[in-house]
Amino acid sequence: MPTSFYDVVVLGTHLEPLLCAALLARAGLRVLVLGQGAPEPSYAVADVEVEPHGLTITGAQSPIVQNTLDELALRQDVRQRMVDRINVFQLLLSEHRLDVHPEADKWLAELARELPNVRRQAADITRTLGEVRGELDAVVERGLVWPPETFLERQQFSLTTTAQRYDRQGQGWTSWNQLAIGHPLRAAFEALLPHVSGLLPAQHSDATRARLHGHVLSGVTELTGGWTWFREALFARIRSWGSDVRPRDRAASLRHEGRRGHTIRLARTDEEIGCSQIAHGTPISELLQLLPERGPMTAMFERVGEPRSRAYRSSVHVLMDKRGLPSALEPLALVRTGATNHEKAFLLRSRDVDEDRVLLTANRLIEEHLIDTGSSPLRFVREEALDAIRSIVPFFDDHGIWIDSPHDGLPPCALRNDMELSCSDPWTRGPHTMRPVYEYPTRRALGVCALPTRTPVRGVFLCNEQVAPGLGFEGSFLTATSVAKIIGSHYRRQDWLRRGPWARRSV
Repeated sequence: MPTSFYDVVVLGTHLEPLLCAALLARAGLRVLVLGQGAPEPSYAVADVEVEPHGLTITGAQSPIVQNTLDELALRQDVRQRMVDRINVFQLLLSEHRLDVHPEADKWLAELARELPNVRRQAADITRTLGEVRGELDAVVERGLVWPPETFLERQQFSLTTTAQRYDRQGQGWTSWNQLAIGHPLRAAFEALLPHVSGLLPAQHSDATRARLHGHVLSGVTELTGGWTWFREALFARIRSWGSDVRPRDRAASLRHEGRRGHTIRLARTDEEIGCSQIAHGTPISELLQLLPERGPMTAMFERVGEPRSRAYRSSVHVLMDKRGLPSALEPLALVRTGATNHEKAFLLRSRDVDEDRVLLTANRLIEEHLIDTGSSPLRFVREEALDAIRSIVPFFDDHGIWIDSPHDGLPPCALRNDMELSCSDPWTRGPHTMRPVYEYPTRRALGVCALPTRTPVRGVFLCNEQVAPGLGFEGSFLTATSVAKIIGSHYRRQDWLRRGPWARRSV
């Protein structure tokens, strides 16, 4: 028997479910957020706070991002915490160094200095990317449901997208296709795609590729405080609007009770909670474990296919003296160490710890066949990350202090005496903590979306990174607003029935 009842239970504390929970709480619904066993977003090595998974912001000027932040009263807070940088992004190639400026004139001047042979083609591509960004902004700001599923949603989506240059699958003009296939600039923008989205380069449509490249040219940034601050800010908004957040609780199972809604059993206390709607914010494989049987989901997988992991995200953190860091290195950079393999590209972040020390974080993708969670530690992760850092930091060995890679099973250790260091959460480490990058058999809505928001189980919705993986940070906002709109419309209809003239009739 349920001991409490909520309008909506949100499972997961990633970006998509937290945004959806905040929007629903803002609309007046009673919402409960469960952490589903997610570890803390940061941990401490010695005296330094480290985030295993950072928050890279692309498309901050997108209408859906700005409108959602306005609705949650977070726009000014986020704007103040955006790291102000002279150069938006840096491409560190084997023979070239390019600073990607938000101003088109500076960006084209940088290309003319470093790659004068492609100046004319690059100017044409940059202008077209700006046009595509304006066309897709007009689609995004309409408040559509992504992906459209009902007849009215598909009709509205088709009418809105008829004025732009891409078909329903997102095929059309291809970004940087005017350059040769092996050109370093084209390869660099291609290798950047998995770091700013949830798809591998081969999975992207022309529309998502152009959208993300336009976002990169208009600005890539991070937040002061990172994902840890943004997560706590969303927690505070949800609680301030009368809802509840339990980041340490996890749903062990759920039962569909027909018209009465759902019953969720908590793993830690065996408490049963009733609710009308469920927004599931973790991978769909975890939803299958909560359901009593897989049968209801089979029809959906036959229609859209079941995602399969193809690569995993890993990170290596290095603390070093600031004196050894080159002054020309920007806080965000893409380091290309392989000519053709996009998994060999590292997204390098640098963050000042204090006046004398800086923390370098190298993120990369690891192919699935190299991962075995039951095998010995993945020692090659640190070695390849150190090789990439040494290629751009000439005197790294003289200034490195310690190194840590939370996903390979090795403990943090000092670089100078090879001594193990203490870690605040040693039990939340290992290959199983890496986030997968999936392959999706089908994609819809201009190639942006993979899985639908509505599941075959009545009242259960998907609100995770697998819904709109094609646009990364912007796709998270599209997913959250879509699920919040669907659930909110259900409650608005109920309120209209309760307020109708027949509700005042006495029998």
